[in-house]
Amino acid sequence: MSSIVIVGGGLVGLSAALALAGCAREVAIVEAGKPREAKPSGFNARSIALSTSSVQVFRALGLWAEIAAQAAPIEHIHISARGRWGVTRLHARDLGLDALGYVIESHALGRCLIDAVDAMPQIELFDEARFEAIAQRDEVEIGCRRKRKRMALEADLALIADGADSPARAALGIGHREIDYRQTVIVCNVEVGVPRARDAFERFTPQGPLALLPLGGKRYACVWTLRPAAAEEIAALDDAGFCAALEDAFGYRLGGIERAGDRFALPLRRVQAEALAAGRCLLLGNAANALHPVAGQSFNLSLRDIAGLYELLAERPLESLDEAGIEQIGVDYAAARAAEHGRVIRYGDGLVTLFSNDLPLLDSARAAALGVLDLLPALKAQVAFAGMGLAFGGNRLLRGRL
Repeated sequence: MSSIVIVGGGLVGLSAALALAGCAREVAIVEAGKPREAKPSGFNARSIALSTSSVQVFRALGLWAEIAAQAAPIEHIHISARGRWGVTRLHARDLGLDALGYVIESHALGRCLIDAVDAMPQIELFDEARFEAIAQRDEVEIGCRRKRKRMALEADLALIADGADSPARAALGIGHREIDYRQTVIVCNVEVGVPRARDAFERFTPQGPLALLPLGGKRYACVWTLRPAAAEEIAALDDAGFCAALEDAFGYRLGGIERAGDRFALPLRRVQAEALAAGRCLLLGNAANALHPVAGQSFNLSLRDIAGLYELLAERPLESLDEAGIEQIGVDYAAARAAEHGRVIRYGDGLVTLFSNDLPLLDSARAAALGVLDLLPALKAQVAFAGMGLAFGGNRLLRGRL
């Protein structure tokens, strides 16, 4: 019997296992795929942005040096609205930081986490194990099917991290609310003519936000939000047509768009679980909250959830708790995380409303907001720290130590 079983072995599940292994005797991960066999995709690799709070978590886990060696730092962020005068600039040096965040290819981060998991004898990863059922009695039992054989894993606590359409969440009877943003995001890598290696760009257009994030050299990760019909049309363009359309939306701050990789078009929705805990089961990652990418917060928020849970378990080791004490962890976890979840959701939805609407009054308001923000250093710092996950209080992992 493990102390903790985690359903879902993606980036969130692996990170949770590494963080919580020190608070538990054994941790088991149930993952339907084959994470150890994930291959890099070269120029077409997907990427993820890490906030300063996430850097602190990985630093506490002893992984940051390896991750940083494969990540591109963001020292400056340029925020603008297409066709309007308002601009805001954020600089790491103004906040006393080396970087405002980092960008890393998802497969590279996953490889770091997998290698760390494999090096920890108290963590066991069951790949090709498809979740089937969950039951709670004196412990929690996760039923799954692995290579045609049914297996059951018992634990004191279960963490559900199997994505926005979580089968495990549904099996617990936890409902969810879903908002269709009526937008589609196009994700791809591009090469630019005049790279500014440590600069990231967020450009708001009437259809939605467009971000270009440095990957090193001439490569940038492009995250472009559009209305579905426009996204379908633009994603279907040949490389030259797509580069021209991106130049028209973004401008020439990085020179021309010289090359574009494979385009992935994904419909955008927000999924929010109606509860974060049920008995001995707690929700993490997109199973709890799947957010709009405008603020780049989903994975970073998940790591802060893990940091909060670590704090609870470090203070109350599972082996010392009775059944009521273990279930109380879920109650306390939900209560502790609800406020930040609400603020991050409102922040993201507010940005979507303000910067993804072509009404004339809002068009003027967002231009003015960017211009005023750039003139108010204290307010700009507050916005920056919120985006980095440093405005919601701290704990051991967020301070970079266990």
